[in-house]
Amino acid sequence: MASSCPECGSLYIPTAETIPATTKTLAQWQRLVKSNDAPGSAELAFIRSVVSDTGARLDFLDSEISRLRDRLEQLQAERAQLSEYHSQNMGIQSPLRRMPPEVLVQIFRWTLPTFCEREGNPESEAKSSPWMLAQISSRWREISLSTASLWSAVHVAFDDEHPAHADLIQAQLQRSGTLNLQVHFYGSEEADSTEQVELFDLLSKHSARWEVLNIQLSSALAPRLAQLRGRLPSLRRLWLQWDNQRSQVGVDSITCFKTAPSLVDVGVNNEARFIPILLPAHQLTICRLHGPLKMHLHVFKSAPNIVSARVITAFDEEPWPEPGTQAIELLHPQRLYVSNGQLLDYLRAPHLAELAIDAEGDSVLIDSLDALILRSACAPRKLYLREVSSATTTLGILKKHPSITTIALTFFARGADTMEAHITMLTDVSECQHLREICFGALESMPIDYPLFLRMLQSRRRSSLRAASFLADSGPLPDPVTLAGFDELRDGGLDLWVESGLDAQNGINAWENACQWFTQ
Repeated sequence: MASSCPECGSLYIPTAETIPATTKTLAQWQRLVKSNDAPGSAELAFIRSVVSDTGARLDFLDSEISRLRDRLEQLQAERAQLSEYHSQNMGIQSPLRRMPPEVLVQIFRWTLPTFCEREGNPESEAKSSPWMLAQISSRWREISLSTASLWSAVHVAFDDEHPAHADLIQAQLQRSGTLNLQVHFYGSEEADSTEQVELFDLLSKHSARWEVLNIQLSSALAPRLAQLRGRLPSLRRLWLQWDNQRSQVGVDSITCFKTAPSLVDVGVNNEARFIPILLPAHQLTICRLHGPLKMHLHVFKSAPNIVSARVITAFDEEPWPEPGTQAIELLHPQRLYVSNGQLLDYLRAPHLAELAIDAEGDSVLIDSLDALILRSACAPRKLYLREVSSATTTLGILKKHPSITTIALTFFARGADTMEAHITMLTDVSECQHLREICFGALESMPIDYPLFLRMLQSRRRSSLRAASFLADSGPLPDPVTLAGFDELRDGGLDLWVESGLDAQNGINAWENACQWFTQ
C-alpha cells in the first residue's frame, strides 16, 4: 500500500525496496501493470488505496504549482519594473549623452548607406539613415536635422515595384540647406514616366547646388536635360548612362554639360549606340568615355589637363586610320585604360605610371606597347592586362620592361588554363625578379587552383615580392589548408588580399580604372 512521508509529504509507491519480496501484493501489482488482466478483489482494494493516495498528492502538487506560479508572476513583474528603472538610470549616465555634437555627427556620417545598399532596398528608405537618426531621441533629432551634410546625397531609383518617395526627397532638399548636392537618379523605362519627370524637375530646381550627378536616362528623362544648360555652376563629377536601347530613341546629342564651368570628372557609357555629348574638354582631369576612336582622339587633343582616362572604343563604322607621324601628346596622364591596344599607336604619354589594356585577341599588343614606351620615354610601374591570351606574351612584356613592378591579370572562365599557365610561369623565381606585386582576378565562376597560387607566392617570398592578391567575383574561397598557408605568408610580412564576391569585383574595377565614386 502506498503511503506519504510524514516529514516532506513525498509519496511512497510500492516497489521491491518498500514491500518485502515475499509479499504477494507487490508481485500481483507488477503483473497487472504489465498486462491487461482484470484485478481480483484483493488487488482492487490495494489499487484503490494507491489511487486515493496519489490523487491527494496530485491535488497538493497542483496547489503548490499554482501558488508558485502566482509568486513567479509577481517576481517577474517586479523584475521588469526594476529593469526598466535600472535601464533608465544607466541611460542617464551613458557616455552618449555627454558626447560632443561634432563627434556624434561623424558617427552619423558612417551610418549613411551606400547607393548600392539604397538601390537594393528602396522600400526601406524611410527606415535607413539619416531618417532613422531623427527617431532615436530629441537630441539626436536636433543634431541630425541641423547637419546639412547628412542630407546632401539624394538617391532616387525607379523600378516597377518601388516608386520613389517625392515627399522624402522634398524634405531632404530642405534639410540639406544650401550645401552642394550629390544626386544619384536612376530612371527606368518600366516605371511611371510622369513621376520620373516630376521628381527630376523638382531636383532641377536645385541644379545650381549639384556637385555630383550620376544619372541613368530613360526616354522620358533625356529631353529634360536641355533645361540644365547654364544652370550647373557647381557640377564637378558626372556619370551618364542609359537604361536600355529604347531610352536613346530620338536623342541626337547632349549639349547641356558643355557650359558646366566646374566639371572635371566625366564618365559616359553608351552601350546601344553612340550619342555625342559636348563637354568642356579643356578643364577635364578625369574622363571615362565610350565611343568611336574619332571622339576619343578629339577629347585628347582638346583636354591638356587629363591625368586619368578610361577609353572604351566602339561604334566605329570604318577601319581606323593610320596613326600618322605625330602622336597626340598627353602631358599629364598617369593612369590610362584602353579597350584596344592599338589605340596606344596614336598617343604619347611621358608621365604614364599605370597602364591597363583589354588584351583579348590583341595580336599586336607587344608592338603597340613597346612603341608607346619608346615614343613617350616613360617607365610605367603598373601594368594591368584583361584577358591576355598567352603567358608567353606577358613574360615577354615583363622581360622587356623591368620598370613594371606590379602586374595585374584577369581572366574569364574560358581562360582558366591560361590563368594557370601564368601562375606556373611566375612560380619560376628566376623570371621577372623585379616584380613587387602580383595580382590575379577571375571574372566568372571558374575553377581556381588556389594551392598553385600559394606555391607561386611561397617560391617568391624571399625575392622582391611585397604584395599579392587574388580576387574572384564569384566562386568558393580556398580550402582551410591553403588559407593557413596564406596566413603564414601574411605573418611573414606579405601584404596578401584574397577575396570573393562584391569586394573582389570592386577591386578588379579599380584595376580597370572604372568609375566607382558614384556607388558610394
